[in-house]
Amino acid sequence: MGNKMRCIYFVLCFLLTVVLSGRFNIVQADAYDDKGIKLDVDNNKSWIIKFNKELDGSTIDESRFVVTDESGQQVPVGVVLGSDGKSVVVSPKSEYGYGKTYNLFVKDGIKSTSKNSLVKTTKMQFTVKSNKANDFNKAYTVTIDAGHGGSDTGNIGQNAVKEKDINLSVALKLGKILQDNGVNVVYTRKSDTVSWDKNNDLQSRFDIANNAKSDFFISIHCNAYPEKPTANGIETYYSGSDEISKALAQSVQSELVSNTGLSDRGIKVGLSQHEILRGTIASPIMVQLGFLTNEQESTTIDSEQFQNNSAADIANGILKSLSLIDKSKEITTISSISNLSVNVAQGDSYSLPLNVTATMSDGSSKKVNVIWEYNTVNTSEIGSYSYKGTVAGYSTPISLLLTVGEKDTRDVICIDPGHGVGGDTGAAGIDGLQEDDVTLAVGLEVGRILEEHDIKVVYTRTEDMRSTSMSVVDSLQRRCDISNNANAKYFVSIHANSFDSSSALGTETLYDTENEESKRLATAIQNSIIKEVGTYDRGLKDGNWLYLVNHANSPTVLTELGFLTNTGDAEKLRDTSYQQKYAQAIANGILQTLGK
Repeated sequence: MGNKMRCIYFVLCFLLTVVLSGRFNIVQADAYDDKGIKLDVDNNKSWIIKFNKELDGSTIDESRFVVTDESGQQVPVGVVLGSDGKSVVVSPKSEYGYGKTYNLFVKDGIKSTSKNSLVKTTKMQFTVKSNKANDFNKAYTVTIDAGHGGSDTGNIGQNAVKEKDINLSVALKLGKILQDNGVNVVYTRKSDTVSWDKNNDLQSRFDIANNAKSDFFISIHCNAYPEKPTANGIETYYSGSDEISKALAQSVQSELVSNTGLSDRGIKVGLSQHEILRGTIASPIMVQLGFLTNEQESTTIDSEQFQNNSAADIANGILKSLSLIDKSKEITTISSISNLSVNVAQGDSYSLPLNVTATMSDGSSKKVNVIWEYNTVNTSEIGSYSYKGTVAGYSTPISLLLTVGEKDTRDVICIDPGHGVGGDTGAAGIDGLQEDDVTLAVGLEVGRILEEHDIKVVYTRTEDMRSTSMSVVDSLQRRCDISNNANAKYFVSIHANSFDSSSALGTETLYDTENEESKRLATAIQNSIIKEVGTYDRGLKDGNWLYLVNHANSPTVLTELGFLTNTGDAEKLRDTSYQQKYAQAIANGILQTLGK
């Protein structure tokens, strides 16, 4: 709470003096009057108010120790009885605004344990020092979205509390705190009147945020679960394609849970129905303040104290997250987005993707959110179907061509020749031997053998893709998407190892330790390679840390054929005849697991 405390000393008598003593401002005062103004206090200053008699704790609460801002609006503060029983600590729930003036009121009704009273209200004014941090914050714009509004009431609470009213109250309080801290604030609405109808509600909110070139988009909501009235707690949703959104959600959620007393439902990735998280260029979050269908929680949420506190908590989370956006970097824009083409079998389930890969103005690739014209997909009839989508910051609509064909009852195996996309060439070995060259040669041969056995094969790549601009994470997700979209039975990723010491050698296969089918497949492939190729057996390894294991829907294995940095292994991995042996061994392991 800063490096200083300020202390006001109320002796229940007459004299008014101000004494500066080291780290404390001690004010001796009578039971009334204006105690003057204190200048240049810290923006997170706690005031310690001391009395000359032990206090009745039941008379110490936030109704008797009140801080107001320049407009007279009450500022959320915490009020705690000191351990000595004769002092009260008044602390801001959120930082005071730099350069702003506030009033601290100590109201009547405070009693000592002997029932003596402070008869009259006492006021002290203080001004917060100016700070260059405000100049930093001025570079940022935050759009605050009070969910629902107008004829759209949102959820209704136990006591007829309307969600739209709670959302607006918290949004306005939040905006005031951010503005006091120098942040540029934009609102999607500042009253219960909205200028749009329900058909363009979301797009109108998106346009406001995007036209303002916002950095963050904060949508305020309240939850409901009529079927389970005991459901309770706070949760915050974020965009799954935006790491800044996730970090912002965690910061806000942590502040809310720490200070409101409501239970922690955690941060959650936005689902298909959460379009509010997919229409802005800004990093978005959606805060669900609690459940209006829970009687106790609804009463809490409807209170002025909760709304003040939650606004302060969200503000703190935002202020702590501003530095996530580096304003010194040049802003990149979307240059292009390729249209999509997907094949599915009749009757298979398919969901339109929530994000697509865009090529940015600096040549990099980035996942961006997409909103589709229609959210549902019907695969019951054979044919081709076109879907249109929009991406914030990109004027051209994107399209997805979905081809529904006859159901293929054959097993589908996804073969993943590791690395080989963008700058990711994998490990380097003896005499320039590259991992991605080896994995591609072996992977294509594995697929050819499987196809001879009437197995349907999909590949994550069939050629050198080093010229394709794509990050490693995007490349890994692309591989998983290919497997998932094909509804593959198994995902087999082929790699080669390396190590600082040339003595390291042998084959190992990583698998999902929580999936018995993955273990069975890994065992079959590992044993087959050792038998067919004659490499040293390093055994099965825990692969639960692998991105592929965690993002592919099917049982997944990753086999490390050998060490590119070991003379014996490298000779095999380079040799075409041994590459065919590796491929035959892997195919045999797959076929054995399939029971063929």
